[in-house]
Amino acid sequence: GQDAVGNIKSELQLLLPDIKIFLDVDDLKDIGALEDYIQRSQVILFFLSRGYFRSQNCLREIRSSLEQSKPIVLVQEADPDKGGGTLQALRAECPEDLQPDIFEKDWPLTIWYRIEEFQLVSLKIIAEALLLCSPNYLDKTSLPLKVTGELQIKALGFSTFAKVWASPANAGAKELAEELVTAYPSLNVSTAEEAGDATHMLLYLNEDSFSDERLAEQVQQAREDK
Repeated sequence: GQDAVGNIKSELQLLLPDIKIFLDVDDLKDIGALEDYIQRSQVILFFLSRGYFRSQNCLREIRSSLEQSKPIVLVQEADPDKGGGTLQALRAECPEDLQPDIFEKDWPLTIWYRIEEFQLVSLKIIAEALLLCSPNYLDKTSLPLKVTGELQIKALGFSTFAKVWASPANAGAKELAEELVTAYPSLNVSTAEEAGDATHMLLYLNEDSFSDERLAEQVQQAREDK
């Protein structure tokens, strides 16, 4: 994760020119003074990847941050080849006594991707969290930030007829389909027993998805009909 953290530091310095960022691999002169560096920081960013919670110095940073009630920003590595993992897997590596304070306090959390457009979104979330902890913005809960090059939100629709089938055999699919219709009113949804004229099948997956034997047959048929 050192390459990613270095990238985050350099990009934030471009976005927020007056910001001062301490990065241990660049700026730490005395490992014995780690807690002092924490004390002099307004916000602490934890970059979560596999093995992070096995580092004794990282655990020192975490415990010192919590003891000093420092605001925290969590950044989760997404790429498995770079040490990424699910939040659940990363939490499992964390000492149990620290888990509630890190994962249950609603700290700002963003995922770090290797795709530039997604990185801009992550950087904006990090920048907002930092600014909200600065004296000028303590009375704010959000900031209307814009980052050069970021993708703009646009209304999306379908150029051709689209109808999604949410099978009654797939628990949770109907509720998800209803959310999709709320976001995309031009989308047609069917919850009939059979696919009919649907152009797509919505498959909602969880550990109980295939508890209804009909669903496996329906998925197989949908693949054959595509």
